[in-house]
Amino acid sequence: MIFNIIYILYSLSISFQSNDQIFESANNYYSNGDYNSAINLYVQIVDSGYESHSLYYNLGNSHYKLNNIAESNYYFEMARKLSPNDSDININLSFAQNMRVDKIEKLPISQLEGIRVKIINLFSANSWKIIFLIFIWLVCISVFLYIYYPDPYKKKFFFNISIVLILVASLVYWISYEKNMESDKLYGIIYPKEIEVWSEPNKLSELKFLLHEGTKVELINQAQDWTNIRLENGTTGWLYTDFIKSIK
Repeated sequence: MIFNIIYILYSLSISFQSNDQIFESANNYYSNGDYNSAINLYVQIVDSGYESHSLYYNLGNSHYKLNNIAESNYYFEMARKLSPNDSDININLSFAQNMRVDKIEKLPISQLEGIRVKIINLFSANSWKIIFLIFIWLVCISVFLYIYYPDPYKKKFFFNISIVLILVASLVYWISYEKNMESDKLYGIIYPKEIEVWSEPNKLSELKFLLHEGTKVELINQAQDWTNIRLENGTTGWLYTDFIKSIK
């Protein structure tokens, strides 16, 4: 049993070292302008099961240099999912979005809704969960100190602190729940140069509009080979599932 654990740890160590070496080689190819070779090595790391925002960011940059609209948008979106507040990722994603043919305006939101979105997007879903657990521990410590100290002044102090911490923990829990709801939404990137979007999951229905490579869509549900999508302006339609690459 012990030898098995040692072997697994050793294998993981070798794998991480190998990926680091491949990543460094890919970066060298990128620096020398050999973007296709860089992409091949970055994808090799992804295929090994490893992922990070820097890996996807470099993939996005490599495809952007080659004017690969769909791929650059996809990998920048993947990078942003892992690190939503990284300014470099968000800036380069906006550059990739400007390459898209489809210019889709987002639905207008109220100022209050805008503030809510900004707060929720301060951290990832996992980070909000960790923050919530930290506040729960602080509540437990504060309650323990309230029970422990016989001094009425200290009791009053830790009682008030406990109330405040419970309120903050409740707020963080709500934010974490909202972030989870947002994270549960599935999105994808259109890959073909141009595709048809239909009113129903068949070509006998009405042709609603055309979409082009790199456009981001929300994936609502599936019916056999078709996926129901929603655009940022609220428009919905059906297209072939094979035309979309999910942002997982």
